[in-house]
Amino acid sequence: MLKKVNQLSICGLIILSFIGCTPDGADYIDELDIVYTNYDPTFGFTSKNTFALPNEVIKVDDENAPDDPDYEPEFIDPVYSNAILNSIRSNMRNLGYTEVDKSVGPDLIILPSAIQTDQLYFYYDWSYWGWYYPGYAPGWGWYYPGYFPPTVTRIRTGSVFIQMTDPNNQSASDKIPVVWSGVINGLFEGSITSIGNRIASTIDQAFEQSPYLAK
Repeated sequence: MLKKVNQLSICGLIILSFIGCTPDGADYIDELDIVYTNYDPTFGFTSKNTFALPNEVIKVDDENAPDDPDYEPEFIDPVYSNAILNSIRSNMRNLGYTEVDKSVGPDLIILPSAIQTDQLYFYYDWSYWGWYYPGYAPGWGWYYPGYFPPTVTRIRTGSVFIQMTDPNNQSASDKIPVVWSGVINGLFEGSITSIGNRIASTIDQAFEQSPYLAK
């Protein structure tokens, strides 16, 4: 079982402590957003050229994690889904990658998901991606070589997870390495336009603080 680390939780507590010391607190909701990224330092990003994205973003609910490999999960509202996918797509293209269909064997497959909760753990059943990921088989899953995903607790949030996987490096035990991940955590407040703009700007920030992804 992967050990959980609390880097993002610590960052959240630091930010909340800072706000608590400020008489008027934050002026805008987006000042409370947190962007966390991590990656496998041994992975050769510059040798990869193509990527694939699903057409929708999974809505994660760990209380209803699927057990059936044929289960098709619930998806988030297309308004937010399109904002997430378009921001990822734009950043990947700007970094020099070419988007292709998953059927042609991309170098990278990027799996975005989202959740709203009062207590967030970085967990969801691998079978959520059984409908999309090529080569899915019983016992399939993925792992984080050289690093661990973060944990966030006790903050009411709307959070976006981005996992960049290496589909051509499946292990004998059906594990797929996640070579880069991003977690965007913020208060789920504001208008549709405001939330959409914050999604775009925070995803941009996730890629901006990951210069090793550039070709």
